[in-house]
Amino acid sequence: MLVIPDGPSRRVGPSGVLIGRQKDCDIVALDPSVSRRHALVRITAEGAEVVPLGREPFTLNGKPSDKPQHLADGDVLAIPGLTLAVQIEAASAKVEGPGGYVLERARGGSFGVAHTPFVIGGGATDDLIVKKWPEAVLQLHVAQGELFVELREGTAEHNGELIEPGVLEPLMVDDTLTCLGETFKIHHASGRDAATTAVSSRSDLPVRAEVELLPRGGRVVFTLAVGDRAVYLSDRRFDLMMALLKPPEGYVAGEFIPDDTVRSIVWPRNPAVSRPEINMLISRCRKDLVDAGLAGPRLIERAPGGGGTRITLARNAIVVVKQ
Repeated sequence: MLVIPDGPSRRVGPSGVLIGRQKDCDIVALDPSVSRRHALVRITAEGAEVVPLGREPFTLNGKPSDKPQHLADGDVLAIPGLTLAVQIEAASAKVEGPGGYVLERARGGSFGVAHTPFVIGGGATDDLIVKKWPEAVLQLHVAQGELFVELREGTAEHNGELIEPGVLEPLMVDDTLTCLGETFKIHHASGRDAATTAVSSRSDLPVRAEVELLPRGGRVVFTLAVGDRAVYLSDRRFDLMMALLKPPEGYVAGEFIPDDTVRSIVWPRNPAVSRPEINMLISRCRKDLVDAGLAGPRLIERAPGGGGTRITLARNAIVVVKQ
């Protein structure tokens, strides 16, 4: 909640809260020094954060900042002529019912993935603490009922194959995850043996995508059967999403867009950008989607062997761009 002292409150929902001078902002500021789109407050897997969008900084607890900042309960966010108190009451979303997963340790013991992200490491605040491991070695993410692992440090294997650091790797029921001498087998919390592939069903793909251009990127609200999921993407990540959702003439959203076309949109002044650079951008964009509760590695799909990328949408999905 963003609370105006002695005034109303504004709940921060899936699409975030846009603050600025323009009349269609969620909170409108009247001071002429405020940018039309000044800041965005949004919910992420790590909690709440404020993202600067305007030319001038915002102030958090009396200190000016022009970079994204995490928000805590009791923080005070200010822009010229407007002060907002931050109230955070919601705990981390629990993963229950058919979306839950269990890690069965080969040496004995089972551990439920109780929330997302679920951190495994040797740190005192990690969710599953393994003695003598470094802090936060692995992160498990649940999005749209699917499970993904992210290697943060060192080496790990998925079904005997090395996991690429920093890349979200899909995990299926009965898969094995091995790291630093420990092996875990993936089970479904409901006890079902069948693998969960929620996004492989067309009914779980977005039926609508509403895109809003912002000064330092943009916001995309995906409409699913379970409701809306919004994601803020900065700069090139947003350019990539636009290339997939609103490709140039000759292509339609949902088709594989060739890398050369993506290069011309995302890197118009650098047509020699390598395929690994494109893959890195895709990886970061997928991570943003997962943080927003969307199965990023399924929604942004690479062509077999590379060379093209597409956004997977439901049949006859609608794409709207707000100016």
